Amino acid sequence: EILFTGLICSLFEGSMFIFVFMWTPAIQTLKAEGELIPFGLVFATFMVACMAGSSIFSILIGCVKNEKIGQYLLGFTTVVFLIMAYAPTDTLSMVAFLFFEMCVGCYFPMMGTMKSIVVPESKRAAIYNLYRIPLNFIVLFSLLTDLSPQQSFFLCTAMMSTATLLQSMFIKHQQSFFSTANNDPDDLEGGEELKLLPRDNTENTDVQDQEEEFEAYDNSAKKA
Repeated sequence: EILFTGLICSLFEGSMFIFVFMWTPAIQTLKAEGELIPFGLVFATFMVACMAGSSIFSILIGCVKNEKIGQYLLGFTTVVFLIMAYAPTDTLSMVAFLFFEMCVGCYFPMMGTMKSIVVPESKRAAIYNLYRIPLNFIVLFSLLTDLSPQQSFFLCTAMMSTATLLQSMFIKHQQSFFSTANNDPDDLEGGEELKLLPRDNTENTDVQDQEEEFEAYDNSAKKA
C-alpha cells in the first residue's frame, strides 16, 4: 500500500508540474500570432477552479470512500489530459485546464487522507522524501527532452492511466485486508473488536476452567 501510494503521488504530481510548464505554450500555439493573452486572469480562474475542487471533495467524502474518490478522480484526469492533447481550439483547451485544476483541488485532500492512513507516523518524513525521488525524475525528463505541449499532454495521459490502474490495485489489495475499504464505517474500532474476540474467548474459557476446578475442590472438601 505504501508503494502504491508513492507511485500514484509521484505520477499525479509529476503530471501537475508538467502542466505548469506547458499550459502557457499550449495556449500560445492555439492563439493567433500577436494576440495578447490575459495570463493573470487565466491564473486567477485556475485558483478558483482549484478551490472548487476542494469543496467538491468535502461534499463527496461524506458519501463516498476516499479510495473510490481517488479512483474516479484519476480516471477523470486521464480524460482531461486526453482532451488537452487533442483540443483544436483555445476555448476547449481552457475548459480542460479548468477541469484539471478542479482535479488538483480535489487531489490534495484525497491524497492527504490516504497518506495519513497508509504511511506510519513514525516513518512519515523519510517515506515522504522517498516519494519525491520518482517525482523529480519525471520533472527532469520533461524539462530535458524538450517535448511539445501536445507530446507532454500525451505523456501525462499515459501517467494518469497508470495511476488509475495502481489506484484500482490499491483498492483491490485493501479489500482483502483490514483497511478503510471495509463496509464498516467504524472500521478501526471493528478491527480492534475482531482482534479482541479470540482473546476474550480464551479468557472466558480460562475463567470457566477455574470455576470448575474450584467447584471440584469444594466438593472434595465437603466429602472429606
